[in-house]
Amino acid sequence: MTSIDIAITSDPVCPWCYIGYRRLTKAIRLYQKTYPGGSQDAIRITWKPYILDANAPMESVPYMERMTQKLGPEKVPHAQAHLQRLGRADGIHFRFGGRIGSTIPAHQVIMLNALRDTSRAPNTAVAGSGSSAGAGTAGLVEAIFEAHFEREQDITDVETLVRLAGQAGMDERVVRAWLEEGRGVAEIQQEAQRAREEGVVGVPYFEFGKGEPMRTLSGGQEVSEFLEALIAYKEGLGATDASGGVRGVACAGDTC
Repeated sequence: MTSIDIAITSDPVCPWCYIGYRRLTKAIRLYQKTYPGGSQDAIRITWKPYILDANAPMESVPYMERMTQKLGPEKVPHAQAHLQRLGRADGIHFRFGGRIGSTIPAHQVIMLNALRDTSRAPNTAVAGSGSSAGAGTAGLVEAIFEAHFEREQDITDVETLVRLAGQAGMDERVVRAWLEEGRGVAEIQQEAQRAREEGVVGVPYFEFGKGEPMRTLSGGQEVSEFLEALIAYKEGLGATDASGGVRGVACAGDTC
């Protein structure tokens, strides 16, 4: 049995992070079904924070208003139609009538759940397509993606985050206190800055393994690329950017 750690650097308001994660889960299921012994391997997903919009307001604003400010009114309809078309192929139904603001509170909840995960026995932290149940922090992250992109819910809002955390099995009182006290904010900002300093210029960014032979993928790659990275890591091939450069589309600054 091989243990495969996959670290995903992402931001909850990045649509390509949602698409990329959904494609990764498809690749994992394919790997487990088709690769010899793959069903016995333990695959664990962890999450690293990235802040696409450091100037996002702490009080959310209408999604369309913010996107028009960032992309310009002429680009928004095309960008959204493109995402909706691609999303449908991966079971994601993008909607854009919600609100958007700072993602730091969402990162706080993800961090808290990750700390809870480390106190429990390791498991395969992969959420099933369209489901956020029983998958540790990965399940919570997918629930946050779904709330923002498909249910038009405000993931800047404390009440929304507390409810999502509760549905993921977290203690709502602990989550509320964590948010109200600003716990983890400094660490999140430091980690996000470190990612930029290490050359992560867009998200999602995937790291397979640690040290040598770590493999990386940038952007919302195709399922085949994720599958290839899993097999290459399993077979002990040398460290590399498995994508050969950013072929998958990524969010960077004002591009999303």
